[in-house]
Amino acid sequence: MRVTGYWPAMTPRTAPLSALRPAADLHGDVVTAYVDVSRTNENAGQEVEVRTQHLRDELAAAGADEKLVETVAERVLELTGHGGETSRVVVAHGGGIVIDLVVASAVPGHQHHGPIAHLLDLARAEADDVRYALVRIDHSGADITVAGTVSPAQREMTSEGDHDVLTKVKVGGWSQRRYQMRVEDSIERNAETVAEDLDRLVGKERIDLVLLTGDPTSVASVRDQVSARVSDRLEVLEHGSRAEGASDERLEEELDAAVQRHRGARIDAVLDRLGGGAAAVGLADTLEALRRGQVETLVLLDGVLEDRQAYVGPSPLLLGTAPEELEAFGVDDPAQDRLAEAMVRAAIGQDADLLALHAPVGLLPDGIGAVLRFETTPDATT
Repeated sequence: MRVTGYWPAMTPRTAPLSALRPAADLHGDVVTAYVDVSRTNENAGQEVEVRTQHLRDELAAAGADEKLVETVAERVLELTGHGGETSRVVVAHGGGIVIDLVVASAVPGHQHHGPIAHLLDLARAEADDVRYALVRIDHSGADITVAGTVSPAQREMTSEGDHDVLTKVKVGGWSQRRYQMRVEDSIERNAETVAEDLDRLVGKERIDLVLLTGDPTSVASVRDQVSARVSDRLEVLEHGSRAEGASDERLEEELDAAVQRHRGARIDAVLDRLGGGAAAVGLADTLEALRRGQVETLVLLDGVLEDRQAYVGPSPLLLGTAPEELEAFGVDDPAQDRLAEAMVRAAIGQDADLLALHAPVGLLPDGIGAVLRFETTPDATT
């Protein structure tokens, strides 16, 4: 293995929102807090303390347990280890923290105490996440940055080949030709090393994009040698260099554009399936599909449900717009909460994905629908 750097063993994510499942399973006296914990100025620490005190006041007024509120507040005040704009999302229940995630942007701050966790904003961010490996390559190897658009954390790795000759020089005669051949062979073998390391990386964890930039000869060589699973994710960028001090401004623009293209392709793929396969369209059909555990991807237009209310039970799949719907499933005392939150909870509870639309589409007149795993199934609301 020729990769150096921090590269922990990871398991590929089985479902985009699966990390939120422990919070989705909660029911009764759940506290959710979204707090801007950005460290962008010298007064940032004081600003976080003010927001945390507001959190305490709001949750206490909502009837949350005092000890649980203080547990959440203490966690919010802990340093994240990341600078810039960041938000902390904490879900707590039964005296302990269930979810604690740091998001690499400031999301709307709010807190909630109620029967279920409020996961919609976090689920939107997680479902929109694009994980990428930025590969800066030259004749000797590559520097690899693994990052995503949600978490502020990133890892730096180096892939180096067993090169012995890397610089072409004029030595004359037959020796010149032999020397050039050794240089070209070294470059080719180093590119092969990078290609093998990228294949291991993509096989080890979820990588949506492999963005390759740097020396044109080495870029072409790596592109020709990567495996199919890397090639399917690979884009070549025009700007960017492995050289120390190289400007990253144009590279960042290209990286952002690649991320947006990938998100657009995701949307197109879901909408294609929505229009040509097993699907639910409209609120009533989508709720029924959620109750049956049929949903593969829940599609929600931002703000479409506003403050509409739902009734929920202990299981994420127990939801409806009237208490009688849950009473029919044996729920004696259905709890009330926001419909959008209940639907997202149900989606997470069946390991479904979420597509948050930011503009209306003709396939969904009311902005609500789902791609289904299958058409029908026995009722699965227990």
